[in-house]
Amino acid sequence: MRILVIGAGGIGGFFGSHLHAVGEDVTFLVREKKKDILEKKGIQIKSPIGDLLIQPNTITKHELTKTYDIILLTCKSYNLHEVIDDLAPLKSNGIIIPFLNGQTHLKKLDINFNKKSIYGGVAYISSNVDEDGVIEHVGKNNKITFGSRIGENSELIKDFYNRCLKTKFDTSLSDNIDQDVWEKWIFIATVAGVTTLFKTSLDSVNKSKEGIKFILDLFQECCQISKLNGFEIREEVKNIHEAFFINPNSKVKASMLIDMERKSMTEHEHIFKEFINLGNLKNYNPVFLNIIYLNMLVYENTF
Repeated sequence: MRILVIGAGGIGGFFGSHLHAVGEDVTFLVREKKKDILEKKGIQIKSPIGDLLIQPNTITKHELTKTYDIILLTCKSYNLHEVIDDLAPLKSNGIIIPFLNGQTHLKKLDINFNKKSIYGGVAYISSNVDEDGVIEHVGKNNKITFGSRIGENSELIKDFYNRCLKTKFDTSLSDNIDQDVWEKWIFIATVAGVTTLFKTSLDSVNKSKEGIKFILDLFQECCQISKLNGFEIREEVKNIHEAFFINPNSKVKASMLIDMERKSMTEHEHIFKEFINLGNLKNYNPVFLNIIYLNMLVYENTF
C-alpha cells in the first residue's frame, strides 16, 4: 500500500510519521522550501506517547504521480483550493481522506473528484509545529477516525485501518462518519472559540464557575446548530466532550490561537462563519459564535 500525506504539519506530520515508523510506504507532499528543511532535519515529534524522529520520503507537486492508494489530506482549510489543483494528476485514483475542520470542504472535494473516493475523516489531537520545526503533541488525544460517506467501507480502507492499528496512535473505522464529522466540528468550534476569545489555554478558562458556564453555553449552541442540520450529538460523545472542556488538566490551545500568536492566517471563516451560516439557514442565531467570529474579524484587521 502506498500512502500520500498532504502536508507535514501538526496533523499530517504526526500521523504520517507514525505510519512511517511501523514500516508503511509513506510519502509527504510538501512545498519546495519545506522539502529542503525536511531533507536536512527530518520530522521530529515530541509527544506523551513517545518522541519520534524520522527521515521522510518527500515530493513536491511537480513530482506527483497517480499511484497512491490512500491520500491523507491535512492542509489548512484556506489552502484547499490550491491543494485540489495540486492533486489534479491523481484524478480518481486512490481514496482521499480529508482531516480538515468543518464540513463544507467535503462538497468542494466531491465536485473535483469521484465522490465515492472522498471518505470522511476527523482527527482529535492537539499538535503544532514550533519555531524550530518540531511537532509538539500536547495532552492524551491522538486519534483519527475515518469511513465511507457512501455505502459500506471498502476492502482498501479496511486494509488501511488494520495498518493504522500497528501504530502508537488510536484509530477507528466508522460506519457513521458524517455524524463523526459534525461532532468534531462541535468540539473544535468550542475549543477554538473559547481559547481564541480569551487568548489562553482551556484550563485557564475553566478554573472559575463563570468560565465553565461560558464554555458549556457555547458548546450547547454548537450542539443546537448540528441538531438543526440533522445531526444531534450522541449522548456518550456529549459526555466525553464536556468532561474534556471542564477538566483542569486540559492545557490545550486551539491551533487557531497559536496561529494568532504568530500573526498568521487562521481558519475562522471555515470553523466559525460556516457554522454560523448553517445556523442562520435554520433561523437560529448563535450569539456566542457571532461574538467569537467578530473577535476574529478584529484580529484579521490588525495586520
